[in-house]
Amino acid sequence: MWGRRRSTLLTVCLLTAVTAGCAGTAVPDSAQVPVAARSPGHPTALDPTASRGALMSPLPPATSGAAPARETVAAGQPLPTVTARRLPAGVFYLLAGPALADLNVWQVNRGGAQRRLTDSHRGYGITGFAVSRAGLILARGDHLARWTRHGPAWLRRGGSLIRGSSPDIRANGMLGYVTPPARSAAGRAAKFAIWVRRCCAGRGTVIHRQTRATAGPVFGPHGQIAVQGWVRRAAQRVPAVTIYRDGGSRKLRTGVSAVPSLLAWGERAPAVAVAFPAHAAELLYPDGRRALLPRGWQPLAWNPAGTELLMQAGAALGVWSARAPGRVTRIGGITRGVQILQATWLARTAPR
Repeated sequence: MWGRRRSTLLTVCLLTAVTAGCAGTAVPDSAQVPVAARSPGHPTALDPTASRGALMSPLPPATSGAAPARETVAAGQPLPTVTARRLPAGVFYLLAGPALADLNVWQVNRGGAQRRLTDSHRGYGITGFAVSRAGLILARGDHLARWTRHGPAWLRRGGSLIRGSSPDIRANGMLGYVTPPARSAAGRAAKFAIWVRRCCAGRGTVIHRQTRATAGPVFGPHGQIAVQGWVRRAAQRVPAVTIYRDGGSRKLRTGVSAVPSLLAWGERAPAVAVAFPAHAAELLYPDGRRALLPRGWQPLAWNPAGTELLMQAGAALGVWSARAPGRVTRIGGITRGVQILQATWLARTAPR
């Protein structure tokens, strides 16, 4: 049964604003998208403020090795040509780069064409992104922007930039993200807040506040939201995944006592795919069932139908299918020296 109590654990209570109601604290702050300055062309540099935000990475760093000689690489692209052409049907968005501080968002279209959407200054890389049929949201440091035809339009509340990281966005335009503690806060007052709001204007809602950081929300079917959570075991808190729905929550225990490095879900995906830095990945179903994914591979993104997972194993990309759950079909290698930290798999190109 879904519990009706508010979670007081480390992670977040994130849901009801996704559908209609919300048990959280409503904050009437209208987030306004500023008129984007026109640039002479794309990519557009991202630099919303003079101060740098703290870098947050959804996956552990995994530098790839050399791709086979037959997998030719165009200069600067995250995937060799052969790998890009072998990707399954759909459009892929990758957060990739040579180092954690130099990540950019890439779009890989049908047929393997690769396009860099952002061009961050060195050391000012993108720290997270989310994309759906509603559009593309970027996080750089602790600020959020919507990607437009003219570049980034930084989200604002009144005249101030909205602070936020680890975004996700549903197809209906609902946006979830995390804000850091106020710069003046200390001790128990220094809390991270989990927000949901319509993207990208209107009333925002704080769902939960907590004293420790979280990787942020991921949306699932039927308005569910999953976040990194914690459960009590032998008088200790151990990592878990918390799913929120209709004002209630449920804790899903993982098979290892390790903090997940990434949660991948989707509006048609049957389970939360959980990546770990040094353990086998898992599928966690909302009913409590758990299934191991093939060892050595970590999930990146579900396909739009929720039947396949894009997987990564060091220098390789592959696809896991629910029809053959015991294996991963290798697609090809990753460009030498490139890290892929995050991915989204859509049926078609996201609007701008």
